[in-house]
Amino acid sequence: MSWGGFYTARDARFQRRVLLWMLAFALAYIAAGAALRFRAVLPTAMPWLAVGAALALAFQVTRSYVQFLRGADELLRRIEIEALAFGFAAGAVFALLYPLLARLGAPAVDGYWTALVMMAGWAAGGWLGLRRYSSRAGQDLGSPRGGPQ
Repeated sequence: MSWGGFYTARDARFQRRVLLWMLAFALAYIAAGAALRFRAVLPTAMPWLAVGAALALAFQVTRSYVQFLRGADELLRRIEIEALAFGFAAGAVFALLYPLLARLGAPAVDGYWTALVMMAGWAAGGWLGLRRYSSRAGQDLGSPRGGPQ
């Protein structure tokens, strides 16, 4: 996993760990949704256990992502933080403005859409950051142009 020289072997290992935990969380989330949907025919504890497992895995995703950020070099951390900021801003704008659009006739959407917009914004921000800094890899980021001060 090269990404233009941004990921060291350690970064790649930490990112694989984050992605594996995300995959486990996604599967647990789907299972929890199914357990809630069919809770009438399941034992009472099953939906609670499924939601609890998804919650525990969500904490593990967060923990492994923070470890990834703490272990990343300055440039990669900057790209990731800017991507998170982009995703947060996209989600906040969507959460605040879409209800107004819904009152004007746009289709009503569930709260899940805000999280989806945030995640899509995070992914787009990461891609934009990799593009932006790919020509600057290894240069000083202290100056406005990324070159020597």
